[in-house]
Amino acid sequence: MLTRIDPRLLACVGMLALALSTAALADDAAPALVEACTAPCIAYEASAELQNDWVFAADPGFLKSDAVEPTLTIDMLLAPMDHLRLVTSVITESVADPRPGEDAIFEGVGTYLAEFYATVQAHPVAIRVGKFDTIFSLASEVAPGINATDLVSDFDADERIGAEVVLGFGGLGMEHALAATAFTTDRSFFSDSLFTSRGRTRLSNGGAGNTEGLSSLSLVLDGCSGAEPIDCYMDGDFGYRFGLRHQRAGAPAGEDDEEGLNQGDEIAYLAAATAGLEFDEMTFRLLGEAAYLRHFDGGPDDALVLTGSAAIEVEPLTYVATYTRQFNLVDGGPDTRKHLADFEVIYEPDDSERSGGTAWKLAAAYKLARDADEETAHAFSLRAVFDLGGSVETGTP
Repeated sequence: MLTRIDPRLLACVGMLALALSTAALADDAAPALVEACTAPCIAYEASAELQNDWVFAADPGFLKSDAVEPTLTIDMLLAPMDHLRLVTSVITESVADPRPGEDAIFEGVGTYLAEFYATVQAHPVAIRVGKFDTIFSLASEVAPGINATDLVSDFDADERIGAEVVLGFGGLGMEHALAATAFTTDRSFFSDSLFTSRGRTRLSNGGAGNTEGLSSLSLVLDGCSGAEPIDCYMDGDFGYRFGLRHQRAGAPAGEDDEEGLNQGDEIAYLAAATAGLEFDEMTFRLLGEAAYLRHFDGGPDDALVLTGSAAIEVEPLTYVATYTRQFNLVDGGPDTRKHLADFEVIYEPDDSERSGGTAWKLAAAYKLARDADEETAHAFSLRAVFDLGGSVETGTP
């Protein structure tokens, strides 16, 4: 059964795509791994992490805990020809959160398929089809640190099945990229996990975007001065992102929408900007983002999420401060707030200390978090990361 898509959003997508179709478009706006090798070839990236989160002070006191969790991410790319790429990402991590106040060491670890998609390059258009993480929050993508994205990641639309079209173009001394995506929530057996089950997603779970058909749409415009939009936070002088997303609300089991087809549909608006400044041997990176979500996650309440991040890089150390505040605008009740303040130092050796395609880094963080119920937690976190990557050319010499 086909699901209705808001005609106003379709019209917006169509008008912008038509306006940009005559511009000089960039060669490639696909993720970085897609450019890892020259076809025909196989490329891979593996990242192993070990993280310790110690909640040493909390109100109420029973929330104090100590948890050690591993994360192993394996990304694989197959490029059988110049314009076609097949990408997959498999993640092993803790998929079942421990109860508040409980200690945990390597508990609830499961393995799942996070992404599996194909990209087609037909200059000047890049098309992605399959299961993937959609583009929306810039802070969720690039904010550095262990805990910096704890709140902003709550409104990501990850592990979706759909299609995405990316157009790149130049203008006003900047490089720009427009991404239009139609998607739905992954409810296949890939939504579950091995070893420890996280549970297969079903229509009865409800939530924003969990409906039949490609009933959700997003439109994101990026721009950057000094680098490509995908690399703007690390290499650019100034960058921006504007986003619009519509996720049709799914109905939990036993609940029907009696007040209209759009009741509870999530409509999200986002604006973000980045800046990079260099002084002598120091690099400053700034990030600001504001997102307003009407009917957050398909529910009756709205949310406003504000994020600011400042990073100072003095190689091999990076110092990061991030603050996020989420205003929950409750329907028929008092408004509530969530706070997250995060301060981190990251050690990453320079290229001379690396071996081949390997890299590693260490990070330490202090986090102060307060949720909508006024529960407060002070946490200290440590993370060690080891990355390995490479490629194999399969063509004839």
